[in-house]
Amino acid sequence: MLFGGPQDVPAVVRFDRLFETDGALAATSDPAFLADGTGQILYANPPAMSLLARIDRTSNPNLLSIKIHETLSSNNAQHVEIALPANGEGVLPAVFTLFLFPFREEEIVFLFATDVTLDRNLKDALIESRQRYKELVETASDFVWETSSDGIFTFVSSKGALGFEADALIGKDPATLLFDVAETEFTLPFRATREMEEVELWFRNAQGNAVCLLISARPLFDDAGVWQGARGACRDITETRLHQMELARFQNRERLLLFLMRTIRDEVEPDAMFARAATAIARAANAEGCRIVAAPEGEAVAVGSEFGNLPAFAIEETVLLDPKRAFPAIFEQPCHGLLLPTHYRKRRNGAVSLWRATRPFGKDERELLESVADQLGIANEQIAIHQRLLRLSTTDELTGLLNRRAFHEKLDRRFARATQGREKAALFYLDLDNFKQANDRGGHATGDAALRKVSEILMQNTRSVDLVARHGGDEFALWLENTNAKTAEEKANAILKNGKALAEFSGGTDCSLGFSIGIAVFDPDHPEALPALLSRADAAMYAAKQRGKGGYVLDPTPGRQSG
Repeated sequence: MLFGGPQDVPAVVRFDRLFETDGALAATSDPAFLADGTGQILYANPPAMSLLARIDRTSNPNLLSIKIHETLSSNNAQHVEIALPANGEGVLPAVFTLFLFPFREEEIVFLFATDVTLDRNLKDALIESRQRYKELVETASDFVWETSSDGIFTFVSSKGALGFEADALIGKDPATLLFDVAETEFTLPFRATREMEEVELWFRNAQGNAVCLLISARPLFDDAGVWQGARGACRDITETRLHQMELARFQNRERLLLFLMRTIRDEVEPDAMFARAATAIARAANAEGCRIVAAPEGEAVAVGSEFGNLPAFAIEETVLLDPKRAFPAIFEQPCHGLLLPTHYRKRRNGAVSLWRATRPFGKDERELLESVADQLGIANEQIAIHQRLLRLSTTDELTGLLNRRAFHEKLDRRFARATQGREKAALFYLDLDNFKQANDRGGHATGDAALRKVSEILMQNTRSVDLVARHGGDEFALWLENTNAKTAEEKANAILKNGKALAEFSGGTDCSLGFSIGIAVFDPDHPEALPALLSRADAAMYAAKQRGKGGYVLDPTPGRQSG
């Protein structure tokens, strides 16, 4: 039922009755009207006619049509607030809330308005009153005072100050209550010779705690213009300042965390990522240095990055991994230090430390370090995963040596460097003799053990600067830096000697497991391309095979051969 009419009667007819001279809507003082989907007004009571006339004179007369269309389109009731300005005929500004109810089937909208001008004016007045009250409260002082020409208190308001009774402060020099005596180097409001507004100073209260006061003062002069002291008021703003300081610390931590997250996300090189992180952490904590270390699972502790001079105390593996160690670990000698472990899924995977010579680290620095330790734990884990993937992609799983692809990638750079630096080098191709027989007799387990033994022999006879690779199957390759023909032959003989240890894996006495080695020496005095050098080493290795195995062939320079 709608307004008492039967449901099968069209809405327009029902509203027609309501708008009749004796209808309910005609008698109400609130504007009510009916409109179709085009915004055309079908019926309106007298207050509505007056309201429509005022709306037509506003800067946005189409607002009503727009809202009518929106109401029908959405088929949902809605309301809109309309502010009507004053006009030159003595009509005051007004605010109406207009309610719109759709009748979708008949494509009409019933509108009902209510004058909320009084409510709005009362609300605005209340807001203004509250603002005035707030301003009065903010300007009210916690205590007032007066000092003599000697700079001592001669009057303090009856409620006292800083936790002291008023009588306890009379005759006391305010400067003795300052938190930092260095402030006495400046003109204090208590000795003001000119008007001073809102000077901020920190004091110690009766309990010894820091209190921040906002002080306004004006000087006192006698009739002859001689300064007699000062008078003023103080307001305690400690909570405000502490809140601001805490907010600043929080924002500092947030900025640092955001920087670390972006660095972890965007920086490709782990060393560069840790270097940027260590620098940012040290500066945020006002520290002279920062060190980040990583301790991947199953691996030794390694320094990721350092900023500043290394202190005498070191982050030892036993300290980092000791489960009984309390953290954060605090150091006092020879300088102040702070150490915190990093975690990933509840496992320690590194540490971050700070140090400085001037003063111990406080609660703020500890909280800062705790907040970044979680991010560094994630970074340590990401780097560990990256390094494991890198090892998997560049090393041979069985022997731990470089694989063929990684060897040639590195060889390209080493060859270019040797060419530019005019340095000699030696390329070894090694092939296992009779490996098939060893595999056939002992099975793949024996073959795998033999290959791991080969890796051990080659690593024992090379340096960390050299390249050692499993070239494929039972073939291996070496690149020896700064190596001439004589040194290359000495190295080949040493490998052949150590290679006798492979005999235990042989397939029989007539097919002993050993090496055939081909060597090509790069000489910058006889320049050549890398493919030519590779070809010479390969040819030398096959020549060693043809000579009866178990030996080496040296190709010292292009155009010269030697066995």
